[in-house]
Amino acid sequence: MRKLEKLTKIVFNPRFVPFLLLLSALAFSAWGIYMADLREDEPEFAGREIEVLIVPGQSAAEVASEFERLGVVKKSKDLAMWMARLGIDRRIRPGIYVIRAGRAKDVAHALAEARPDVLNVRILPGALFGEIAEAFKRKDGDVLFTEALADAENFAPAMRELLPASPEERVALLAPETYAVNPGETCADELVKLASRTWWKQHAEHIPEGVTSKDLRADAILASIVQKEALVDTERPTIAGVFKNRIRQDMPLQSCATVVHAWRLRGRAIRTVSYDDTKIDSPFNTYVHKGLPPEHIGVPSMSSWNAALKPAATDMLFFVAKGDGTHVFTKTYKEHLAAQRKIRNGQLR
Repeated sequence: MRKLEKLTKIVFNPRFVPFLLLLSALAFSAWGIYMADLREDEPEFAGREIEVLIVPGQSAAEVASEFERLGVVKKSKDLAMWMARLGIDRRIRPGIYVIRAGRAKDVAHALAEARPDVLNVRILPGALFGEIAEAFKRKDGDVLFTEALADAENFAPAMRELLPASPEERVALLAPETYAVNPGETCADELVKLASRTWWKQHAEHIPEGVTSKDLRADAILASIVQKEALVDTERPTIAGVFKNRIRQDMPLQSCATVVHAWRLRGRAIRTVSYDDTKIDSPFNTYVHKGLPPEHIGVPSMSSWNAALKPAATDMLFFVAKGDGTHVFTKTYKEHLAAQRKIRNGQLR
C-alpha cells in the first residue's frame, strides 16, 4: 500500500507534469504514425520504378505532391509526414530520381538513401548557347544540347506554346544556376528540364495573360540586353524602362552591349565601345538599326527577366555609366551630354 501511495505521489508530482505531457504527445504521435501507415493504400503503380524530377527551390510539400501526381505514393501528405520524420524535408537535392512506387514510409526511406550520379552544369547569367553546351565535355555536346532544346517535351507544359522556334534561342528560358544532372545520353535533356522548370517557377506569375511566343521572345531579347548593360540589380527595371521608351518613340536603342556582342560574333573581344566600334555592319548594332536585335545576346538572370517583364514606369530616355557600376539617367539629350561632361570631370561619383 505504501509503495502505491509513493508511486502516486511521484506520478502526480507537479515537477513531472511537463515530462508526462511530452511522453503522452510522443506516444500519441507514434500511434498516429503507426495507424496512418497501417491504413495507407498502395499506389496504382506499386512496385514500379518511376522517374521523378525535383527542381531547385521546391518545398517538401511540392515534392510530395509531385510524387503523388506521378503515382509513386497514394497520398502526398503521408509522404510529407515521413520526409519530416526522417529529416529529409529540408535537404532534398534537385535532380532526377528513380524511385520505386509504394507506401509513403518506404518511398521516404528510399528518397533519403538516394544519391544520384550527377554532373554539375553551371549556367551563368549572360552565357551563350555554345558556352553551356561545352559543359557536357563531349564532342557532340552541341548536338546533345540542340536536340534537348528542340524537344518541347523537356519544357513545362504551360511553356510549350511560348517557345521560340529556334532551339538555340530557347536557352534564354533556362534559369541561371548550377544543376546536378545524371551523366550519359540524357544529361542535356535533364538540364533543360531542370533549368526551364526553374525559370517557369520564377516567372510564371509575372507573364501577362494572353502573351504570345513572339511577345515573350521580344522580352527575352530585352532581358538579355539589360543583363549585359546593368551591374546593379536595382537599376535593371529603369534600364528596361528606358529601352521601352526608346522603342515607343522610334529611337535606336544605342546599347553598347549589343555592339560588344556584334564584335564578339566577329571574333573580336572588346570591353569598352568606341565611336568607330558603333559603325560595325551587323544586325546586332542597335546604334544603326532601330528596335531590338534579331536574337537575345545571352541568358538573362532572374532580375533581368523581372525587369523586362515589369519595367519601371519612367520618362527617362538616356543613361550613361559613371564608372562604378551605376548609371546617371536623364530625360533629354542635352542633360545626357551634361552628365557625360560631369563624369569626365569627376563631378559625379
